[in-house]
Amino acid sequence: MSNQRLNVGDILAVLFSRGDGETFHWAICIATTDKIARKYHAKEPIRDHWFFERPAPSHSILTSRTVCAAVKIGRVGPETNLNNLEQYLSQIPMEIPAAEVGFEARFSCRVWFKEAVRRLHQARIINCPDIYNLEAECKAYAQANEASQASWSGYLYHVSRCSA
Repeated sequence: MSNQRLNVGDILAVLFSRGDGETFHWAICIATTDKIARKYHAKEPIRDHWFFERPAPSHSILTSRTVCAAVKIGRVGPETNLNNLEQYLSQIPMEIPAAEVGFEARFSCRVWFKEAVRRLHQARIINCPDIYNLEAECKAYAQANEASQASWSGYLYHVSRCSA
C-alpha cells in the first residue's frame, strides 16, 4: 500500500465496512494531500441521533482498515474553498429528503450521501445526473472488496462511470 497516493482535489465516494458485507458507512472525501482526505459525512453515535461531523476530520483512507471502496466522482475546481464546501454540506438536514420520500424507510448516512451528491450536482461541483446508478456502482465496488472478508485488499481506487 505504501506506493498508493491520493490525487489532491479528487472528490471521492468512500464506503467503509460495517463488517456484514451488505451495509456500509457512506462518506464524501476530498483529497487534501497525497495521503490525507477530509471526510464529510452524517454520523450516528447514538441510534437515531444523526449529525454532520464538523469540522470535517482528516482521514488517512489509504491505510484505513475499513475502507472497501474509494470512487472518484469529481474534482474540486480552483474556485472551490473547502471551508465553504463544508459549510454547504453541513446544511443538509438529517432527515429523509423530499426526493427519497417513499423510497427510504429511515434516514442513514447513505441517504445523506445521496442528497449531498444531488446538491453537489445542482451546484455544478460534480456531474452526476443519476444518483441511483452511482449508488449501485459504489456498492458493487465495496461488496467486491469487503473489509471483513479474507479477500479484502485494502484501499482500492476506482473512477466512476456515473459521475465526473
